[in-house]
Amino acid sequence: MVALALPALSAGFLDAEPRRLKEKQSKLKGLLVQPLANGEHAGIASQMNATATPSGDGSDPLSVNFNQDVGEMMTDALREVMKFLYVRHDEIPSGYVVDIAFEDRYTSKDGPSAATACALMLDSLITGDAIDPKFAVTGDMNADGSVQPVGGVPAKVRGARAKDCELVAIPAKNARSLADLVLTEGVVPVTRIQVFTIADFDSAKALAAAEKTGDLKAAIEGFAMVQGAVAKHKQRVLANPKVQAKLREVIAKAPNHLSARLLLDKATGRAPRTLSLGGSLESIEKSTASLLEAARVGGARRGPLAPDDLATALGELRRVRGMLDRRTWKYADSIQDFGTLVRDFQNAPPRGANAQRKKLIAIQEAAEHIDAEVRKIRNNKEMMEELMR
Repeated sequence: MVALALPALSAGFLDAEPRRLKEKQSKLKGLLVQPLANGEHAGIASQMNATATPSGDGSDPLSVNFNQDVGEMMTDALREVMKFLYVRHDEIPSGYVVDIAFEDRYTSKDGPSAATACALMLDSLITGDAIDPKFAVTGDMNADGSVQPVGGVPAKVRGARAKDCELVAIPAKNARSLADLVLTEGVVPVTRIQVFTIADFDSAKALAAAEKTGDLKAAIEGFAMVQGAVAKHKQRVLANPKVQAKLREVIAKAPNHLSARLLLDKATGRAPRTLSLGGSLESIEKSTASLLEAARVGGARRGPLAPDDLATALGELRRVRGMLDRRTWKYADSIQDFGTLVRDFQNAPPRGANAQRKKLIAIQEAAEHIDAEVRKIRNNKEMMEELMR
């Protein structure tokens, strides 16, 4: 458990009557990922709650705690959020302890993904501004209020949809990962839920507001009409000029409406035809998790590699290869070569100890080739800078 307190107020504020929180509890859905045994990640829309209780004589600085042990990155993220709140609000209410709770208290939590969610909940306690229960958000945040990218965004969007969220906010710098999702899975993931990008706290707060107004409200209502048309007529309705006009209208009113942008790009032939570099690597590793695990533990004889898993991995890798950033082709091909050698060994084991030994050596060399291709990517300055942007 971590407890963080906002800096003390100035003497002028301390002389005044302590300011009280407008609300004692706020909640929203924060988007997190949960590691799976096979190396993949499941997206989760976790109900988060911030609950304030009185402390001391009312003059103690506002203190914020997670109600379970969390990792260092999440602690650091909350520290940045609290700095931001102190800058944003001239007066910070005192005399409260705020507990931030997750729906699931028993799985480990780390990473900065919940920072924007924490900022919105704490701001809601201070201002009394209600949060939309159908809204979900992910994103790291700096003390200046800028929202920073996080990992696992496609999985998080799927998790939000599974939890019946209607609006999702993701960092603007993660927008390309949703374009990757459309390329690999089609438009359904971004039509069943309205995905927006956020660059700063203010854009997140506008989306989180329980009552939307003006152009944002009109954009949400307009896209809901497109959602209905796609649900009824499937993707072919995107060719309809009226639907495209409606999408342009939505974007004009809410330029950060990512779902509308992705649908319009798809409808007009401007959608990316290849995955981003990060999306390519993620797609390769997701589709070949069983092969990569076998390569790590020594090839064909050590570690489980059922024939069905092997065939599925090789087939999926062939399917996605044409979508990959060409800079990742050698990596993908090294995995394909390893898998092919293992498949041949399983289907037609060599006769004789010498022939078998030679085949196993070839498989081991193929496994080492995979590792060599990974090192090339990690040592490529341009590629690593692109991945970290």
